[in-house]
Amino acid sequence: MTDDSDSPAPWQLTGHGYVQALRCSREFGEQCLRACPEFEGRALGGMGALMYIDYASSNVGPYRELLLSPGTFEIGGRRAAAITHIWVSSPASVANGRRNWGLPKEQAVFESAYNADGSETVRVHRDTAPPLSLTFAARGPALPVTTAILPRRWRTLEQPWHGQLYRTAIQARGRARIAALREVSNPAGSGFPDFSEQTRIVTVAASAFELVFPVPTIRTLAST
Repeated sequence: MTDDSDSPAPWQLTGHGYVQALRCSREFGEQCLRACPEFEGRALGGMGALMYIDYASSNVGPYRELLLSPGTFEIGGRRAAAITHIWVSSPASVANGRRNWGLPKEQAVFESAYNADGSETVRVHRDTAPPLSLTFAARGPALPVTTAILPRRWRTLEQPWHGQLYRTAIQARGRARIAALREVSNPAGSGFPDFSEQTRIVTVAASAFELVFPVPTIRTLAST
């Protein structure tokens, strides 16, 4: 799959991964806006998330992803979530993620391995930068979950891209269990924001999930 291949929305994806919920400061949100300069001055802080996802299947084949949503932003008089950093292992995912949903995707190299205790360590780096390393461990029973029980605004992204605003309401279902982000190594120069000062709330391991990224609503950013 080449990086200029066109794979329009909607997408259906499957895989497994981890979600680390964060309580983020407004200052941290502002610091993360290099790829979303249109949101400067709009950071509100609050609930955010760090996610690592290993997609077993997607509309452009398998790939891996690391993303950060550093809290909420003021958009048209309301709070909305946005992703400011999203690294993926596939050039086709980069091109189509930007084109379809305004996601500021960048390509990176991913390595992962399961440790003797069952935890999983993920290493990610871009170009010649030092790698970011995360170790997750899951425990307890896996229970069925679905985003259908959540208010739509909790699962809706607002992404600025080239003067337009992409609003996408994500749908997902799968199985989840409690987890922990045991170790983090994020050296200076990795290119990924240092989230160590943000409050970790809860970590969840998701397995056998099905995710739908629908056709977004697109409007000019000036209209917000």
